[in-house]
Amino acid sequence: MGMHQSRDGFAVVNSLLQVEETRRAFLKTLGWSGAALAASQLVPFHAIPLAYAQKLKRGGTIKIGSFANIDTLDPHNTTIIVATAIHNNIYNGILKVTYDGQQVKFVPDLAKEWEIIGDRVHIFRFHQGVTFHDGTPFDASVVKWNLERVKDVKQAPIHAWKLKLLEKIEILDDHTVRLTFEKPYPFLRVAFTGSTGRAGTIVSPKAVEQWGKDYGRHPVGTGPFKFVEWKEADFIRLERNPNYFEMGEDGKPLPYLDGVYIKFIIEPSTLVAALQAGEVDGINNAAPQFIAMLRKNPNLNVYTLVGGNWRTVTFNCAKEPFSDIDLRRAVAYGINREEILKQVQFDEGIVAYGPISPPMTGFYDPEFGKNKEGQYYDPELAREFLKKSRYPSGAEVLLLSTNTGYAPRQAEVLQAQLAKLGIKVNISLNDVPVFRKRWLEERQWDLVQLQWDADLDPDETLFPELHSKETWNAGRWNNPEFDRLVELAQVEPDERKRKQYYDAAVKIVIDEAPAAVLLHENEQKIFAKHVKGFQPIPVNAINMHSVWLDRT
Repeated sequence: MGMHQSRDGFAVVNSLLQVEETRRAFLKTLGWSGAALAASQLVPFHAIPLAYAQKLKRGGTIKIGSFANIDTLDPHNTTIIVATAIHNNIYNGILKVTYDGQQVKFVPDLAKEWEIIGDRVHIFRFHQGVTFHDGTPFDASVVKWNLERVKDVKQAPIHAWKLKLLEKIEILDDHTVRLTFEKPYPFLRVAFTGSTGRAGTIVSPKAVEQWGKDYGRHPVGTGPFKFVEWKEADFIRLERNPNYFEMGEDGKPLPYLDGVYIKFIIEPSTLVAALQAGEVDGINNAAPQFIAMLRKNPNLNVYTLVGGNWRTVTFNCAKEPFSDIDLRRAVAYGINREEILKQVQFDEGIVAYGPISPPMTGFYDPEFGKNKEGQYYDPELAREFLKKSRYPSGAEVLLLSTNTGYAPRQAEVLQAQLAKLGIKVNISLNDVPVFRKRWLEERQWDLVQLQWDADLDPDETLFPELHSKETWNAGRWNNPEFDRLVELAQVEPDERKRKQYYDAAVKIVIDEAPAAVLLHENEQKIFAKHVKGFQPIPVNAINMHSVWLDRT
């Protein structure tokens, strides 16, 4: 994972739960120090209060505009990042993500202590007195139930892979769980967060059993806000959880707000207009063409950081013409990423030369690509690979895409760029449900536009999306050495060795080009000046835990 550069409108985030000595110990237990783990390490967590320049105020409902609809409020069964942004306010994870403007950190949420014995046994001690919104208690049996649910591929097929190495779950007492893994598992720190990981998000067993397949419409968590109402394609309404366990700066339980109202506004200009007119207090991302204008608005704060994402054009390696490795290489070097960044993204992001994104602290190298190690624009090299391929005069291909956001414009830019290589691109734009079926089930495409979000660890990117046996590898690229390297990295506790495995795996990706990596997109959270206490993290979240309103 790597360093973020400060950009206009970025506000430094203060960590809610951090002291330097416990931070070092915590990172060490996760393999971040690169040192061998001690036989037994006990990591206590303490809270340091935030100091606000103004006296905070309680009450009020914040209205947030969201640019996309969601599929479900069941965190164990979604990959839609807009949904997880809402989940964070309803649920807690075993761990959570914080960001201080330089580093991503994984700190406690429902966990209170984390003890590591050897390199395969993890003992979690949890907060006492925590209850779900339905009144049922949170305890060790609930943790066990949730982990078993996620591990079951029939109940949580999307995230089950994250717990495949979990061998045994033991309840030691009402608030202590011992987990034994088959092998060391450094990705655990990400998997157990309630945002990007989702395998560690804790849901109410009672509610799941009550609602069954409809649970995603009736979510119950332990988080700062309770679910009240969801009107499809219109709004979601949450209200304050009066029994929330975290304390605020005023010595009273969080949250400060009475409620959160999320309004779905799909049309980009309408979303921005609603913010400027004061119809909403903030928006969760805006189309990039509006960001410069919004930054000039004196009544708004624009929080900007490069997210844990990577945008790609992925090849169908299982069929002609892109079963030809040299044609894939030709396309990868024939794409002008700077032009896409400017014309499609309005410079809201950075060019990507490989799949590792900036928030992957310890793995991202900001210099990568500058010396032509990665995928970069080189039209002469692209033509050389084209001549070596079975298609020296070019080919006619189908590009599959959604019809939302940046996708149509990017498809047009790619179409024009690849035409210079003699590659005729036919564009197929689809609604998201149709796109998903054509992409993952039918697979009758040559190229597909994708964006992967909220990845904070290479295991979250390279394994599920490029390993030959994983569902998300819809291009069916297969490289045994790549598989071996990411499997080794997945269970390597030493960060230095783990990085070596990933570096070698990335070189294979660059060489064989199962996808052309395009860019890492900026994330923006834009709020009116009267919204205080917002703390951005690079997982596209809109956490309202510590937010308060100063309307006067």
